[in-house]
Amino acid sequence: MKRLGLLAAILAIIYFIFLIRQDIINYRELSGEKGAVEKRVALEEGRFLALKERLVRLKGSDLTEEIARTKLGLIKKGETAYKVILK
Repeated sequence: MKRLGLLAAILAIIYFIFLIRQDIINYRELSGEKGAVEKRVALEEGRFLALKERLVRLKGSDLTEEIARTKLGLIKKGETAYKVILK
């Protein structure tokens, strides 16, 4: 009877060791993923701030005017536009 109790205790200990082992493996994997996600979050926060600054600049009339003139070729009333052709 004592042998049966000892065997049951040993089997229970082995079972719990395997459970704990799997939890440790999962913890390490999740810790690695957490680090990668934190790096990506930091990168995206930097990108967000850059886009936010650009939005503030775009709301200002100077940058809007510059984009309208350079990319769209627009001019103000009363201005004369000249196109320089290089040969």
